[in-house]
Amino acid sequence: MTGHGVLVVGVDGSDASARALRWALAEGRRRCVPVHAVMAWTPHAVLAGPGPMLMSPGLAPHHVRDQHWEDLKSVVRGCMGGTTTPEVHAELVEGDAAEVLAERSAHAAMLVLGDRGRGRIADAILGSTALRCIHQARCPVLVVPEGMPEPTGEDAQAGVASFDPALD
Repeated sequence: MTGHGVLVVGVDGSDASARALRWALAEGRRRCVPVHAVMAWTPHAVLAGPGPMLMSPGLAPHHVRDQHWEDLKSVVRGCMGGTTTPEVHAELVEGDAAEVLAERSAHAAMLVLGDRGRGRIADAILGSTALRCIHQARCPVLVVPEGMPEPTGEDAQAGVASFDPALD
């Protein structure tokens, strides 16, 4: 990631992260800046030995990673709709979501997050990843709450740029 004009969005497949991505895409169109959709994932240990892997090969870390990558591409495509702007880069990173997003925020104009994700721990007011990012980010953080107006059709059609071919 280069430059400080990019918008970084935390994506985890939840409705809240899709809402944040749609907001960032509309803002990216207005500013004519790229959007970086970042999904962090943590591989979960499988019981020792080949038995669990033979019984559930889908739990193998490379299969889990591939599924996260497909999920990320699907969310980005769904939020982009039929538009080709702004330029979008999708990145799947192994690691703790708050730490990965805080690190990516060092080169961003803004970090955009949903108010709740798919985490196992839910804070009474705000998702735990968003709360940690607010404290750790090195750029402004925008948390897109539920009920925020969706971008209009005019926003979705403004501008011309390229779509990251890695998502094709």
